[in-house]
Amino acid sequence: MTVPPYLHTIPVPTPFSVGPVNVYLAEGSLLTLVDTGPRFDPARQSLADGLAALGYQPSDLQQIILTHAHSDHWGLAAELAAASGARVLTHPMNAAEMAGNVVERESRTAFYAAVAQEAGVPPAVIAQIEQSRQGFGQFTQPLQTEGTLVEGTMLLLGDEAWQVLYTPGHTRGLICLYHPRRRVLLSSDHLLADISSNPVIEPPERKGNARPRPLLDYVASLQRVAQLPVDIALPGHGPPVTNPRELIARRIAFHQERAQHILEALREETRTIYEISLLLFPSLDPINRFLAISEIIGHLEWLEVQGKARSEMQGPLRIWKKV
Repeated sequence: MTVPPYLHTIPVPTPFSVGPVNVYLAEGSLLTLVDTGPRFDPARQSLADGLAALGYQPSDLQQIILTHAHSDHWGLAAELAAASGARVLTHPMNAAEMAGNVVERESRTAFYAAVAQEAGVPPAVIAQIEQSRQGFGQFTQPLQTEGTLVEGTMLLLGDEAWQVLYTPGHTRGLICLYHPRRRVLLSSDHLLADISSNPVIEPPERKGNARPRPLLDYVASLQRVAQLPVDIALPGHGPPVTNPRELIARRIAFHQERAQHILEALREETRTIYEISLLLFPSLDPINRFLAISEIIGHLEWLEVQGKARSEMQGPLRIWKKV
């Protein structure tokens, strides 16, 4: 396994329970930063210190790659781009959210409220979840990206060609960067050593389309990466992953076990998603309640595909039962 000498990890603090985020600086003819950290004073200072230790300052950046649209990964991008003139690239599914598009924001708010109502979440809890979710906006600044990165795009990092892998699941627009000869993967939040990535429910790309099924997408993306020759994955959080295939097998086994627990929670009874979340996770703050509901939806959809569970609408509520 060979991490190229031009690639440097800079841990950046976040205000979130996940802890620091790893951003990566690639030296070369295009000084490139992969992810930025959140718009948060300790993150801003830590990034500046990390760049200075390598002989650079934010204004030296020429290219910024954003792996997905979670605030801990892209929040500082707008001010870094303004300071440096760097070109900012990401997957097209991230662009509207990063731009702070009002229609996109209102559409997301309505989507999550509808999902929560269908799941049986009480109105007061829905309001708390939305307040927490909107609070993440303070850690970002609207940004117009200049280029798009899709499956198969080749990028220069350190004057070597890296391949963009589209790996939806944790988010609908998540990308990894892969160097086949070095067998190195910049895995963002797709593959983390110490925690299982939350497959987060999101609205469809276009109104009227079916929404993504994040857990099914996540497992498919994991299985795809498991087939690649990768010796080391450099993640968005935590230490490097030195056993990617073994870790992927554990992640898939974890989700299989969680799905079985949800199936057991149904037994002979019908339940809403909110009721299942209370059985599995009795005490959660609003944002983690949202993440639990999102994950349970994913597991129920997985069970549905396997023919083990099904749902039906009873008035405004979606009721799930064991088959």
